[in-house]
Amino acid sequence: MKKSIYKIFAAAVFVSGLASAQRPAPAPKQTVPVAITGATIHTAAGNVLQNGTIVFENGKITSLNGAVPSNAKVISAAGKHVYPGFILLNNSLGLVEIAATTATVDYREANAFMPEIRTLIAFNTDSHVIPVIRTNGVLLTQPVMASGVLKGTSSVMNLDAWNWEDAVVSKDNVLHVSWPANRKSTDEKRNREMKERRDAALLELKSLFLRAKTYVPKSGIKDYKLEAIEPVYTGGKTVFIEVPGANEALEAIKFAQDNGFRKTVLLGDASLTGVLDDIKKSGFPLIVTNPHSLPPNDSSSPMLSYAFAKMVSDKGILHALDYSSGKDFSDSRNLPFLAGTTVAHGLEKEKALQSITLNAAKILGIDKDYGSLEVGKSATLFISDGDALDQLTNNVTEAFIDGRQLNLDNQQKELYRRYREKYSSEN
Repeated sequence: MKKSIYKIFAAAVFVSGLASAQRPAPAPKQTVPVAITGATIHTAAGNVLQNGTIVFENGKITSLNGAVPSNAKVISAAGKHVYPGFILLNNSLGLVEIAATTATVDYREANAFMPEIRTLIAFNTDSHVIPVIRTNGVLLTQPVMASGVLKGTSSVMNLDAWNWEDAVVSKDNVLHVSWPANRKSTDEKRNREMKERRDAALLELKSLFLRAKTYVPKSGIKDYKLEAIEPVYTGGKTVFIEVPGANEALEAIKFAQDNGFRKTVLLGDASLTGVLDDIKKSGFPLIVTNPHSLPPNDSSSPMLSYAFAKMVSDKGILHALDYSSGKDFSDSRNLPFLAGTTVAHGLEKEKALQSITLNAAKILGIDKDYGSLEVGKSATLFISDGDALDQLTNNVTEAFIDGRQLNLDNQQKELYRRYREKYSSEN
């Protein structure tokens, strides 16, 4: 009873604290054409326009290097850079506010098999973390549960909305699987226990997919787990399979192929180096999980995680980057700098840009509207003073989602202004 009271008290204090700090309201709908002129435009479609002009109206890009409408709002961006909004894959942003406060955490469930869980309805558009994340150009996200083997269905959300209904870009389009790891121990008894648990998890996983393949509702009674899985066979959902190592990747590829999944994506780190040819042969895209990671084992080069994205790209595998880590929801503002790290280790800059824009959009199935700056696509973009993949020069000055100009203020900027004023007045 006391613990419950303490939780309620902590949540009340937390909410009270947030109330004292104003979060910027969502931007109003675009009403006049906007023209950004004189900028270096990184289209993410394979070309860079020097001293370029981009015009958008009613939330859509209408021209690149075309005429500026007479009624347009003109933003002079000479010497600056324009990019498509970055896309944050496989992340808990919007599902947690403070990890240590249980009342604000929605990314954990006790059940390991929960395909019917839909993250979009738990997505918190009022999160005070979101304005900080988008300050570095991250404008779309994919909120995903952090626990479980079959860990629910995700959607693609934009980062400026009044509620989750307004935020949805693509609804319930990905089913997430965390492939059980084949761990080894020096203790024989523990090895047996881990193998038993893994075998049981794989049996349950395979059973659910097998039953979903032939699922037909009876007398109006629905099985919500099977109903959530069934669209992977018709192409209505993509299956994301996160694999902890090379052997598990081979198992997951065989599982997806044997089951006839229409669209499958693998997620993994540099431990997959030895099976890249198998991944290429499968035709599955690969999401490289957080290049700012330790090498997969003691015998690997300390630079392997940084260089892995280039190895994947050189194989011709469609790839993207995520920011999966212990504090992925708060630290994911650093997503562009992951791409910058891959540039420092050999990947071409525009290919690195695609790994957090167009490639991510292709993997999510939203590339018709997002991921690159092309006529007819959404005006979801931002202006930076310098190279957005470089931590020293990234400084986002304006950002737009579907043509709506965002208020880029946030709590961290407010604190900076407050204490700069304090210490400036004391000197």
